[in-house]
Amino acid sequence: MRVGLFSPTVGRIGGAEWITLNMAYALNTKGHEVLICSADRISPSQIRDFVGRDLHFKAVKFGPTLFEPYSLENIYPNLLRTYLFSLKCGFMVDTFSNDILPWTDAIYFHGVPRSLRLPKGTKGILFSPYKALVTSAIKRKKTGKQVLMTCSEHNARIIREYAGLRVNVLYPPVSDFFKTRNNAVPARSDTVVTVVRISDDKRPETIPQIAKLVENMSFIIIGNCKLPQEMLILRRLQKSIKDLGVEGKVKVLLNVSREEQREVLQRSKIYLHPQVPYESFGISVVEAMSAGCVPIVPDVGGLKEIVPEERRYATLEEAAALVEKSMVSWSQRKTQESAAATDMFSQAKFNEEFVKIMSSAA
Repeated sequence: MRVGLFSPTVGRIGGAEWITLNMAYALNTKGHEVLICSADRISPSQIRDFVGRDLHFKAVKFGPTLFEPYSLENIYPNLLRTYLFSLKCGFMVDTFSNDILPWTDAIYFHGVPRSLRLPKGTKGILFSPYKALVTSAIKRKKTGKQVLMTCSEHNARIIREYAGLRVNVLYPPVSDFFKTRNNAVPARSDTVVTVVRISDDKRPETIPQIAKLVENMSFIIIGNCKLPQEMLILRRLQKSIKDLGVEGKVKVLLNVSREEQREVLQRSKIYLHPQVPYESFGISVVEAMSAGCVPIVPDVGGLKEIVPEERRYATLEEAAALVEKSMVSWSQRKTQESAAATDMFSQAKFNEEFVKIMSSAA
């Protein structure tokens, strides 16, 4: 079967793209022909380095649009793209649009459906045709076969309530690349590390605010920052670090290699997630745990399914207290426990579950 994966940003290689590429590998193992929709050029060597294995697929390039990939303004261009892409596939999986569109056969939701988050008022009128299309698609899918997937039970509950459709939970896989090996464990320092996209919704500025509340620890923020909007958030983060007087305590590393990211994670004791208002899953948390870091995360969304309650916080003060407590009580055993807890998110398990879910559409 010719299976298309709609993922225009696949060349950027982030969390969503990581899922797309693992789907491609799982489809390869079953002998399916794989097409991937791309807005940019795809580097096979970059893909191979990122996934850790060769993938076989054909890139179908539609070209970039005037808007940022995930912006609301890009909704209508993506409607056209998914339609044109569906004509090239026997079966199409949308791993990008985050909504139920008329011509998709399967969808992987990374977050809350976009049609639940459309603006109100005058601007909302512009997106009313889009919402009507989604509503119509939901009605049709209720009477036919559909394959809906999402990254957490938390997301699944929201989607079931919104659309009244059955949703499969397919947890994102964590790469074996980050796994701590018992025979090659580096010494760990009193360092708190964060891996975050430098964007408004990820609230990286809450990390220096927490750092201000604790003593005798170093903080490292690892972030990707390439787009103009991300540069604005970076400047705001740097200003926050300066204004709080924590320049000597908080270090920002930008656009580092995966090798450097792994090294930092495996030499740190604590992983601290920013105080985000919502998190569908949190792949950076699982990667850090796989590398042996003890996680401290906000008590929101899919993070509740990854991290036990005693390591979740509601306020910045609670976060600081948990960081201090976890650093004092840290032991090599807790590092091993963190790494072992990520076994349920292995690439092999993801591939097995994905193939099982897809077989329901046969």
